[in-house]
Parts: sequence; C-alpha cells; structure tokens
Amino acid sequence: MHTQFSADLEHTREQVAVAQERASATERRALREIDQERTLRQKGEQAVADLRTELAAVQAKAQDAAVAGAEERARLQAERDTLSRQLAAAEQALGRGQVVQDGLRAELAAALRRAERAQAEAKATRHLATAKRRAPTTRTKFKPGPA
Repeated sequence: MHTQFSADLEHTREQVAVAQERASATERRALREIDQERTLRQKGEQAVADLRTELAAVQAKAQDAAVAGAEERARLQAERDTLSRQLAAAEQALGRGQVVQDGLRAELAAALRRAERAQAEAKATRHLATAKRRAPTTRTKFKPGPA
C-alpha cells in the first residue's frame, strides 16, 4: 500500500506539474493577448488623436474657405451694386443725351429750313435781278404837260 500510495503521489505530482505548465502557458498566452490588446488600444487612441487633429485642420480650412467665400461674395455684391449704379447713371445720361440730341436735331432741321428759304429767296432775288438787267428799258421823252 505504501508503494501504491507513492505511485499515486508521484502520479498526482506529475499531473500537478502538467497542470502548472498548462496554467503557465495559458497565463503567458493571456498576458500576450492582453499586451496585444493594449498595443491595439494605444494604436486606436493614437489614430483617434490623429483623426481629431486632422478634423480640426479640415474644419479650420473649411471655416477659412467659408470666410473667404463670404468676403468674395460681399466684394462681388459691392461691385455689382457699383456697376448697377454706374449703369443707371449711364442710362440717365444717355436719356438726357437723347433729349439733347433730339433738340439739336430739331434745331438743325429748323436751321436747314431757314437756309433753304434763304437760298430760295436769294435765287429768286438773283433771278429777278437778272431779269431786270435783261429787260429792255423803255425811254420815254419827257413831255411837259400843262402846268
């Protein structure tokens, strides 16, 4: 019985040693997995930090672009307003110029009519003067009449 007990004890020790080896291997594997998870978590946190930095940069660029766009839009609206005022002023000036031009045309037409009349009168006068020069002049003797 003593040998049996010793054999059982030896067998139990071997089983304990195998169980301890398995437990050690399982513990090492668990520690590796924990280490891998920690490494992955750190990489994930770094990626999140990088993405936050990139997001902040993109947001800053977007805001700068929005501000630049608003400034450009305001500049273009101001330019449009200035050009609209200039166009209105030019149209008014054109209208006034048209009125002046119409007045000058009327004055020109009247001056042309006056010139045509003057020309016609001058021609008629020349014609009469030429006709008088050509007409025979009759001389009458002076006859004294009873006084």
